[in-house]
Amino acid sequence: MSGPAVTVLLPVFNGARHLRESVGSVLAQRFTDFELLVVDDGSTDETPEILASIPDPRLRVVRNDGNIGLVATLNRGLAEARGEWIARQDADDISAPGRLAAQMAFVRGNPSVPVLGTDAWLIAGDGRNCGRWRTGGHADLVAWDLCFRAPFAHASVLFRRSIITERFGGYRDARACEDLELWSRVAAEFPVVTLREPLVKYRLHDGSIMANTATDLKRMDTVKEILKRYMRAVSPGFGLAEAERIAQVWSGGKPESWASYFAAVKELELGFSRGRRTPSGFRRLLAEQYYALFFRERRQRILFLRALAAAEPGILPRMPWVRMLAALVLR
Repeated sequence: MSGPAVTVLLPVFNGARHLRESVGSVLAQRFTDFELLVVDDGSTDETPEILASIPDPRLRVVRNDGNIGLVATLNRGLAEARGEWIARQDADDISAPGRLAAQMAFVRGNPSVPVLGTDAWLIAGDGRNCGRWRTGGHADLVAWDLCFRAPFAHASVLFRRSIITERFGGYRDARACEDLELWSRVAAEFPVVTLREPLVKYRLHDGSIMANTATDLKRMDTVKEILKRYMRAVSPGFGLAEAERIAQVWSGGKPESWASYFAAVKELELGFSRGRRTPSGFRRLLAEQYYALFFRERRQRILFLRALAAAEPGILPRMPWVRMLAALVLR
């Protein structure tokens, strides 16, 4: 008997607070050819009881003997999965009812794409909407975005299991950057695409990477090395010093100057564009990246804008000025 088309892989450790809602969003999918594989990483809260109380045959639970960590738990899930396609879900996130249907329709129509993310709504711990995680869409835009940051929420991704496990060896331990590390390896060889529709709700909380400032120096160093390696892989001839300038900023550090940062980005763009047609939306994505930096730069926003105007004057009309002026007034 053949397995399901999709395995929804949901790792959990002491995730009882939002688990029932998260599992319910998967079981409510309009696409029905899936299994929900929950890998319990030795939870000591009510997680096992909640899972045992859900009488749905599509739900399959395996439990680690102890707490072995997220990366090992994810790789155990890949080994246990019966579906050729893996959809990630976290224990505090929510999938829209049409998520799997939309993603499976796309990958079946585009067999060269092994990894497909989506836009996401950002929500607070209590479920309040906090904004939207906008993604690139086109493979070249996603590849560009990946030079700077995770290009989509981990919990939004659908990927082909055989390619991820056999070609890339699954997840690697990367100090809470396991998704960024994996996508950086995949996107250097294969098209990675996103649907520009928010099909998941990604919950921000005290332990989430997006909600925290970069205070873990070892994690910052890990991010920096991942970005530097990837930039030089996708932008032939790009210099190590310029890669360091960019990675320093996006791993949570400060630039030596914003002028030097913008100059490094221009050099990266020159190498990245060789052999590619610049897709529509590239300048929009640049504007979104610069806005993300503007929002994070709390002390030198005026200097940031002056340097940006000198380096990329054509970007300024694309910036979200209403939000930016509000940030300046309310700082």
